[in-house]
Amino acid sequence: MRKNLWFCVSLLFLTGACCAPASKEDEIIVQLKALSDEIKREHAPDRRSRTLEVTFSAEPNAQGKVYVAKGATTQSEAKAAFVSAAAAKGITLLDSIKLLPDSALGSKVYGVIFLSVNNLRNVPEHSNEMDTQTLMGMPVQVLENRGGWFRLRTPEGYISWVNSSVQTMTVEEANRWKKGDKIVITTHYTLFREQPSITSAVVRDGVWGNVVEAVGEQSGHYKVMLPDGKSAFVPKADAQRFDDWLKQCNPTAANLVATAKQFMGVPYLWGGTSIKAVDCSGFIKSSFFLNGVIIPRDASQQVQAGEEVDITEGLALLQPADLIFFGRKATERSSERVTHVGMYIGDGKFIHSSSSSGCVIINSLVRGEPDYSTTAESMVRAKRFVHLIDKDKEIVSIVKHPWYQQAK
Repeated sequence: MRKNLWFCVSLLFLTGACCAPASKEDEIIVQLKALSDEIKREHAPDRRSRTLEVTFSAEPNAQGKVYVAKGATTQSEAKAAFVSAAAAKGITLLDSIKLLPDSALGSKVYGVIFLSVNNLRNVPEHSNEMDTQTLMGMPVQVLENRGGWFRLRTPEGYISWVNSSVQTMTVEEANRWKKGDKIVITTHYTLFREQPSITSAVVRDGVWGNVVEAVGEQSGHYKVMLPDGKSAFVPKADAQRFDDWLKQCNPTAANLVATAKQFMGVPYLWGGTSIKAVDCSGFIKSSFFLNGVIIPRDASQQVQAGEEVDITEGLALLQPADLIFFGRKATERSSERVTHVGMYIGDGKFIHSSSSSGCVIINSLVRGEPDYSTTAESMVRAKRFVHLIDKDKEIVSIVKHPWYQQAK
């Protein structure tokens, strides 16, 4: 009986504690978090292209306490919006939000990737999800350094984190890189070696699309300088002068399809964007990049670019190299959701990096065909990119992209 009475008293105490009104400080923090959500929706709705990360705390001061906003953003207008919105609610807010690029980087706010394929993650932890990949020689903007993890912006505007693997540069060093003689790897895989010999020690591996500085030629090899300053040799048969390659790039529909087909059988990898492994949108992005064109990274971003192709009456209006998107159509209660992308190659077929098949594969969109894919049943949109290169701000040739080219 006494035990039961004690239990009831304890339960009443705990219930009362749980139901006690929140402190004033908690209420203000809640208000600030609500303001943060509103400002994020307005100024940085998509973390892949705009950063706005803010936390709030109450810090003691001579007057009692002050509320502090800490974090980082790429959007200068968001900082002012926080202070203004808080003031409108009678809250004095101390703005400690870093504007990216972080001033602590000094002048080293540019960089070039120095591994053949580099994994970028959505938070600075190895155990976290991979967002995307970058290739050796790819120029990037450095936004922040957090304990050896660099927050980067890629040429297509994608923001993510990498652990080292980037050679940071000043604007002068980045301009020298852009103006310098370079070569591009034009075979699927190669090896950079210490000497111009197939028996020499390996310095680093290389893949299709890697770009390095050209230093000279020797014994059927290019002598090169890797972005981190290492000297190496690569067979001339595996590479081409970068300027010559750019002049020869001809991103026609036929060439895009031909490049896409060279990825047949390449493994599926979430976040992959290289000949080693690709996800669905990384496969499309890579097929365009290897034809000298930079497009958005993810399927949900790619679908916002290009010209709409009408598929309401079937496949008749589709042309080779059109991108076809799959997912969920918009309804009165929900918006459209794009979850997959492939490239149309003609005759009712499309090529895509399929997670269910585990690799890049060709399937039919026509029911009853032996290679028919049920993915076709969720087709929602189609877009044409080829005729809009350098006309659509999201479809830019490497030749015209300022991070790659500078007048010599």
